Amino acid sequence: MRIAVISDIHSNLEALEAVQRAIEEIRVDAIYFAGDVVGYGPDPNACTRWVMENTDLAVMGNHDIAALGMIDIETFNPNAKRAIIWNADQLEEWAVDYIATLPMVMSKDSVTVVHANPQEPESWNYIFSLWDAEKNFSYFKSTFCFVGHSHQPVTVGMDAEGHVSVLPGDTFAVEEGTRYLINVGSVGQPRDGNPDACFGLLDLEKGDFSIIRSPYEIKATQEKRLSAGLPKPLADRLAEGR
Repeated sequence: MRIAVISDIHSNLEALEAVQRAIEEIRVDAIYFAGDVVGYGPDPNACTRWVMENTDLAVMGNHDIAALGMIDIETFNPNAKRAIIWNADQLEEWAVDYIATLPMVMSKDSVTVVHANPQEPESWNYIFSLWDAEKNFSYFKSTFCFVGHSHQPVTVGMDAEGHVSVLPGDTFAVEEGTRYLINVGSVGQPRDGNPDACFGLLDLEKGDFSIIRSPYEIKATQEKRLSAGLPKPLADRLAEGR
């Protein structure tokens, strides 16, 4: 079974369409979504429709729940806050209804999916350090746990003896007895210095995982953001991958 894992679309339709083309070429068996379909970008309804119609498993992100008015947005930075308010105003009723049904965590077979962290999904705390990752291994039992939220792809493995380490590179072979906490980066708002849309591919038959990059028409998304009146820094940062 081949599973594409995507996260943090953030209303970026051009990036999502590029990822869709890559997924179609790869020919996956399932698509899992780790949250934040809306926020930052200009196409919340189209992106929500895509997630609703194409994913086999999906969870809620902090921008999603914020756009529904279910958490305090004062904790967001000013640009993110403006974008959340704008996205919330654009969402059609069917999109609101769908997003409201998304759970915080989902598990299927050997895979768990959660937006921020498995320890306290509703806290929206980031996994930034090896210590953060080590704590979170106690809160899922599956072989793989996929997250997003930080927009930075990284894999942490815990071997059978409980040793935790960051795996180098964008590809690794699955080791028997090792469990994995994997951040698949962001489709619509990468923040690791690479502006290309980012997603993960788990091949359970071959026993490997890869981060895959998909270039897209960044300028088109930038122009749409500016035309919508969204903050200019949210458009500028797309070209820098930050």
